[in-house]
Amino acid sequence: MNSSPDSGTVVLTPPPPLAASPPARRPLLAYVGQVGSLVGTVAVLAAGALLFRHLQAKSPAETPSAAPAAGAKAPRVERVSADTLSVPAEVAKSLGVRTQEAKAADRPRPLPAFQGSLAIDSNRLARIHSRLAGEVVALGTPEGGESERPTGGAGPRSLRAGDAVTAGQLLAVLWSKELGEKKSELVDTTLKLKLDRENLARFRSLTEGVIAERQIREAEATVRADENAVARVEATLRALRLNDDEIKAIGLGAEKVGSPEERRELSAGRTWARVEVRSPFAGVILEKNTNVGDVTDTVADLFKVADLSRLTVWVNVYEDDLPALQALPKPIRWEVRLSNQSGAVYPGQLEQIGALLDPNQHTVPANGTVDNSKGELRAGQFATAVVVVPPVPGEVEVPTAGLVEDGKDSVVFVQPDPAANLYTRRAVTVTRRFHDVAYVSGGVKPGDRVVIGAAIQLKQALDDAPDFVAK
Repeated sequence: MNSSPDSGTVVLTPPPPLAASPPARRPLLAYVGQVGSLVGTVAVLAAGALLFRHLQAKSPAETPSAAPAAGAKAPRVERVSADTLSVPAEVAKSLGVRTQEAKAADRPRPLPAFQGSLAIDSNRLARIHSRLAGEVVALGTPEGGESERPTGGAGPRSLRAGDAVTAGQLLAVLWSKELGEKKSELVDTTLKLKLDRENLARFRSLTEGVIAERQIREAEATVRADENAVARVEATLRALRLNDDEIKAIGLGAEKVGSPEERRELSAGRTWARVEVRSPFAGVILEKNTNVGDVTDTVADLFKVADLSRLTVWVNVYEDDLPALQALPKPIRWEVRLSNQSGAVYPGQLEQIGALLDPNQHTVPANGTVDNSKGELRAGQFATAVVVVPPVPGEVEVPTAGLVEDGKDSVVFVQPDPAANLYTRRAVTVTRRFHDVAYVSGGVKPGDRVVIGAAIQLKQALDDAPDFVAK
């Protein structure tokens, strides 16, 4: 390829017939075509051939037959600066040069997947005890009833590990000596209060002088002491989780007692020493550690119930990813995937990032939750969590068709002025790639017109043009 006498300018002239050219003067296209046929890029080279012909310029002295007719002005492809080409409109049209506007990056970028595992949410795990020591006399059933038969006996099946329970469902029934004694104490104090109030009312009804004032004051003090004793026993029963209606029923029953027989009848019911153990929330029984006939205390775990509709995810976060995570408002949304399931994604959120760094792995433990409302996940499974963060400030989205790379550098061509046929090469750094666009930084900004057609040919033409010399 020979440059024109004007430095940096090439003149569009019809190429001489290939058959008439001496072997030493064969056009560059012939050699390039031979190479292109070997690598299967005939289409690209064919498109570039036209531009190469425009760039081939020979002096009239060398090819007098190829000189343009008198008065005709051949289109010129000019290198107007070190990185800018001036391409005539008809040449750009024949090459299929098109442009598209670059825009600010708006696709969030995923961080590398965090490796970890699933676990039971400790905030939704209940170790269920009896509030009073006693003997287990019945167990709950899956239907919500109760069975007095030991597990494995005939009749309704009692609850066992793996059964689902609802909030407030009966798990077990105990008979507690302590509860019976406290209820009896409430009956005694209520009866005493009733009698002492009647005594005080009788003293006050007597004519002055019949009974000493001191006796009235003593009777009033006794009534106040009885009231305090009743209140103390009621508070104890409330601490044992009896509700106000149950306590009130005991007091009303005590006030109606008129004989020892009536008192024994009041305390002989099946509910007098009955302690019910119920599930605090809906979940699944993980452990069942009791049976009918067991004598238990307040320390033993009778049941373990967990809400598995939401699981905890423990992962390790690499030190390099911490700044991006810490910049996000919490809780941070993430997507959880399992190694044994392809394509399944479970939503959740990252809630806490640890304060200590593992000096060997340079990772920080972090935890969050994942939705398991469908019951497809199991505690203990290996999992990966992916967090997406906003685009890096300064990233620009350009079409993949406009990106030209040679293994070392990445460039795009922009048209600074849509009304001018000038195309400028700009170096960029690729930060992310998608199938249709690439995110780059440096060299291009939102609003620039990026060449998406014949960008490869423009780069080759700029590389093959004579070096630009400023005048």
